[in-house]
Amino acid sequence: MKPATSVTQALTLWPVDERQLRPGRRRSREQGQEPVQAVLAYEADDPYAVHLLFPYSRGDAGEMVSWQFARALLVVGQATAAGEGDVTVAPHEAAGYLVLTLMPEHGVQLRFLVARALVAKFVEATVEVVPIEREHERIDWDRELAALLGHQAQVRMRETDFPWGSREGTLAAAPDDRNLVVITVPSSVGTPVVWRVSRDELARMVDQARRVVQARGRVIRLAVPGDAELLLGVGAVQEFLLVSFHTALDGAS
Repeated sequence: MKPATSVTQALTLWPVDERQLRPGRRRSREQGQEPVQAVLAYEADDPYAVHLLFPYSRGDAGEMVSWQFARALLVVGQATAAGEGDVTVAPHEAAGYLVLTLMPEHGVQLRFLVARALVAKFVEATVEVVPIEREHERIDWDRELAALLGHQAQVRMRETDFPWGSREGTLAAAPDDRNLVVITVPSSVGTPVVWRVSRDELARMVDQARRVVQARGRVIRLAVPGDAELLLGVGAVQEFLLVSFHTALDGAS
């Protein structure tokens, strides 16, 4: 029997507001709010991360929205508050519950109560697949090195009109011109959309975005023709430009 390489766990998330998080307040189920059904997923090929999947309906179409964050948040968050970015996990005063907070790029902060026992069960199952502190043994370093030497990076882009929506894309140096960057992202129907932009222009966009006072507003906007406007975090772009620049210098020396 082959060892498991993935774990999934169904969850019921109860929406709460700030008042309901105070001691003595009943959980949102008793306040009449509708629960959200979700799934936690873990893959051995991506050993440091977990995915929280939500079903979402837009018109007649249905899709899954995915939030990715570190497995360590679920481990630490059962005992004390963990996370400083888009996702945080913390114990709740009510025994048996955790508070899961999601912050969309442009949207209202979302808070949920989730059963601690289900999270603990999921974490325990992931540890059986990949033990903690042994994640590095499951990473394909040859693939990661190939992506680095090819000046390629995986990035996540958010949709402006749908705060929970995101699409996985890539930044890559053009194989025929090191001064060009190729940006690839799937459209809403899955067809890849490709931009070619000069490295200098992308650097100008990064500089412009970094001048924004609010950290969460530091994004690059990309309009998919006839589809949606996507937000690309400026930090990911800046890191790609720095790595690819130094790699190009090493290759030219």
